[in-house]
Amino acid sequence: MPFLSIFLLGLAVSFDGFGAGFAYGVRRLHIPAASIVIICLSSSFSIFLSMKAGSLVATLFTLKTASFIGGLMLVGVGVAIVFQSLQGRQNHQPVSGEQKQKSSSGLTMVPRVMREPAQADFDCSGAISGKEAVILGVALAMDAFGAGFGAAMMGFAPVTTALTVGVTKLILLSSGVLLGKKYASNISGERAAIVSGAVLMVLGIAHLC
Repeated sequence: MPFLSIFLLGLAVSFDGFGAGFAYGVRRLHIPAASIVIICLSSSFSIFLSMKAGSLVATLFTLKTASFIGGLMLVGVGVAIVFQSLQGRQNHQPVSGEQKQKSSSGLTMVPRVMREPAQADFDCSGAISGKEAVILGVALAMDAFGAGFGAAMMGFAPVTTALTVGVTKLILLSSGVLLGKKYASNISGERAAIVSGAVLMVLGIAHLC
């Protein structure tokens, strides 16, 4: 698999990290280096597991059929990301600090954090702790899990792809935080999510043609 395709996949599944980082920067939330590493490792590990599963399923089909199914899955994940982002804009409702603290019970917060990454600061401390980083990492890895499964069926190498995702997520998340602090404006994380969804759709369509 060409490295350009692997890089584009890593970029696509990591763009949500840029959106989350930007949101934190705008709101002046602090993400320690250790928390950033936890978030990136979560995404990298998630896509590795999903790709191993995808590789096993791919053995049940011919190479051409597996690649076709994988392409369809990437397109489907991309469409879902764009749809959820557009839906999130319409249904966005701010959550108070008291509400977050009352409902911050482990993985039950994952769906909410997937919709609004900035809500990962459960204790309203102004910083993302190790525990909160795990929740955020799982939330940001959900799309990577589906994309990784499809990518493996198209022949992407699990280890190379997982490492690329981890490094790309590290760069984009850190860049998002810095840019958010410097350019606090109305730019939203949903736009970054739409871009990532579009890239996944392009990758999937390219393998279908």
